[in-house]
Amino acid sequence: MRFKKLFPSSLALVATLSLAALASAAVPTVVILGTGGTIQSKGDTRMTRYDYRAGRFDITEIIDLIPQVKDLANLEAEQYTNIGSPSMTPEVWKGLVEKINEKALRSDVSGFVITHGTNTLEETAFFLHLTVQTDKPVVVVGAQRPSTSISADGPMNFYNAVQVAASPDARGKGVFICMNQQINSAREGTKTSAYKVEAFQSRDLGFLGVVDPDGVHFLRAPVRRHTYLSEFDISDISEFPRIDVIPSFADASGDIVDFVVGAGAKGLVLAGHGAGGASPAQGDAFKAAISKGVPVIASSRTGSGRVIESSRMTESGIVAGDNLLPHKARILLMLAVASGKTDREELKRIFDQY
Repeated sequence: MRFKKLFPSSLALVATLSLAALASAAVPTVVILGTGGTIQSKGDTRMTRYDYRAGRFDITEIIDLIPQVKDLANLEAEQYTNIGSPSMTPEVWKGLVEKINEKALRSDVSGFVITHGTNTLEETAFFLHLTVQTDKPVVVVGAQRPSTSISADGPMNFYNAVQVAASPDARGKGVFICMNQQINSAREGTKTSAYKVEAFQSRDLGFLGVVDPDGVHFLRAPVRRHTYLSEFDISDISEFPRIDVIPSFADASGDIVDFVVGAGAKGLVLAGHGAGGASPAQGDAFKAAISKGVPVIASSRTGSGRVIESSRMTESGIVAGDNLLPHKARILLMLAVASGKTDREELKRIFDQY
């Protein structure tokens, strides 16, 4: 009789505990790695929008400013570094990739959020896009206004980034740039405004998706190789070669090309006019560089559109950079050269596939 009286309540207790355990297990874990930038900055006044010091908040302080974000996921936060984005280097990127690769092996981790300054955010994002060895989402997020500013954009950007990192639909799509409720691929997303909160666009191709009040919605997916499909293994790279970007303009001299090659550049990217064009003097200098074993990639300074191989490029040995922006073509060339892939046909394949 006593058993009959106790059994229903005991069963209810077990059921409650089981449901609680299931609910806890169902909550995703998102790893937050802070690197600094405007999103972690403080201004002297609330009106400060551009004259401030980046990286004055710790990442845990940022999370505490947005308590609602803890309802989205179990957050595991670490201040990886705390610098302005112009101070980023390939060595910092490599350490970040190694940390992500290590933590991605854990079954409880669903995704990653990287806070970052916006000036070189797209370069870090693209490096991760080419080297992170996981299909789990990696979201790079920043802010255009310091955290202490009136109408700071960082808190909502961060909240949305965690939403994307925790979303099962984000898996397998590579590295994202998430700001202003817009999700860009790391390959195409680029900063297009110095101060406005709608700072990143993908120009020709558009956003991958959006973060609306009803959640994360993807509209397309990347088709080029990235992350877990990439051939670039960061553990095989001990040092990064110098790769320089050379701008072209009317009557540009070839002297700067000669100088950087003499200074030790192992590869060059032309930020060319139109469809990757150079001045005659630069053309001669690039031919001389190629004859010395220095590969040259042609990209465009226009900011959109593809650079395709022309007869002039074929004759000189220059490789077309497709639609990669010059500073992103530099990163892909840097990884190719660091991996020992400098043959022209091999570089053509790489720029076609990535």
